[in-house]
Amino acid sequence: MFSLEYRAALQQIADLRQQGAGTVAALCSMVASDFIPLLWQEELGTGGALDRAILDRSAELKSDLYSDRVFAIVPIYVTSICSEQCLYCNYRGGNKGVGVERRRLSDQELEQEALYLIEQKGLRTLELVYATDPRMRVDAMCRNVELLRRLLDSRGGGLVAISAEALDESEYRSLANAGLSISVLWQETYERSRYAMLHPGRTKKANFEYRMDAYERMLLAGVPHVGIGVLSGLAEWRQDWSMLMLHEEYLRRQYGRGATILGIPRLKRAPGALFQESPFTPTRQEFLVTVALHNIFSPATAAFVSTREEWDVCVELARGGGCLFTLNCSTTPGGYSLQHGGCQFTSHSYDAPVYSAKLRAEGLEPIFLWSNQDLEGACQSAAGMPLVAGRHCS
Repeated sequence: MFSLEYRAALQQIADLRQQGAGTVAALCSMVASDFIPLLWQEELGTGGALDRAILDRSAELKSDLYSDRVFAIVPIYVTSICSEQCLYCNYRGGNKGVGVERRRLSDQELEQEALYLIEQKGLRTLELVYATDPRMRVDAMCRNVELLRRLLDSRGGGLVAISAEALDESEYRSLANAGLSISVLWQETYERSRYAMLHPGRTKKANFEYRMDAYERMLLAGVPHVGIGVLSGLAEWRQDWSMLMLHEEYLRRQYGRGATILGIPRLKRAPGALFQESPFTPTRQEFLVTVALHNIFSPATAAFVSTREEWDVCVELARGGGCLFTLNCSTTPGGYSLQHGGCQFTSHSYDAPVYSAKLRAEGLEPIFLWSNQDLEGACQSAAGMPLVAGRHCS
C-alpha cells in the first residue's frame, strides 16, 4: 500500500528538490524523478522558454495519441446531504443553508435527470456524484449505476462513472459488476497535517491512509478506469503534484497499470465554506504548465477538465485532446431538468449543443459516445522510454 511508502516518498521529494532539472527533451514517461525537479524550478509558470517547451510538447504528444479528441462527461449529483465537515466545501455538514439545498434524488428523479442529459443534450458518459450521505450506501449506488446502465444501453450505449467517498475493495467490485466503468476520487492534498486540519472529526474521509490507498482497492476490484488527483490550493501545490506523480509511478510498478484519469480541480470559493482564501493556489499559468507537464509524464492519462474554470482555461487545458471535458454542469441534485438550486462550489455550465461547435472552432473534436478503450489512446509510450516527438509509440 502506498501509505506504507509515504514517509520514504516525502524524503525522496526533499532530495529531488535539491537536484538540478534536466531538459524537457530528455524526460522519460512515468519516471517521477525526472519531473519533480522541474516542478520546483523558479522559471516554471512564468511564461518563459521553459513553459513554452512544456506546453508545446504536451500538445504534440496528446494530439499524436488522441487526434485532438476530447471526451464529454457530465456530473449528476445524487445527494447534497453530507456527514463530512470538509472546511472548503459547501456541502459540509455544518453549513446550515448558505448556498445549499439539502436533498437526495429518488430513482424516478435520477432517471428524469439522466434522460434529459442523454436525449436533450446528447451526453453519453454520466458521472454519479455523491456526498457522504448515510442513506446512500453501496447498495443504493449499485442500483443507480444499474439504472443509468439500462438507460444508456437502450439508447445506443455510453459509460457510467462515479465520484463518491473511499470504499472497500468488495464495494468497488460490486459497483464494477453493476456496470461501472469509471471511479474517480481526489486525494485532496497529500500533506498530512493540512489534510487533518481541513477534514476534522472521526469520519471515514478523515482517515488519510484509507483514502490514499483507495486507488489500489479500485484496481484490485477490476474497475476499468481509475481517476486520481489533488485539489490544487489546499496545500503547497508543487509538493502535492510531486507526491501525486510518485503515487502514480508506484501504482504502475505494483499493479502493472495505474490511474487513467487525472483530477485537476483548482480551489474555488464555495459560499458556505469556512476555508475561503489560500496562499497555495497556483496561478493560471502555473496551473496550465503543471497539467501540461503531467501530460508529458503520462500522455495516456486523461486530465479531467472541470467547469470550475473559465472557458478559455478549459480550452487551454484540452490542447491536443485526450482529456475528459465537462460541458453542461450542475453541482446540485436535480439541477438540470428539475431546476433545483444550490451548489457544491462555484462553477460554470457550457451547454453541449452550443459549446461543442466552439470546441471545433478551437481545433478540438468533442466525442459524446465513447468507450473504455478510447481513453487508452492510439498507442501508449513504454514507461521509462524517452518521449521523443514522432516516435513515442513502441
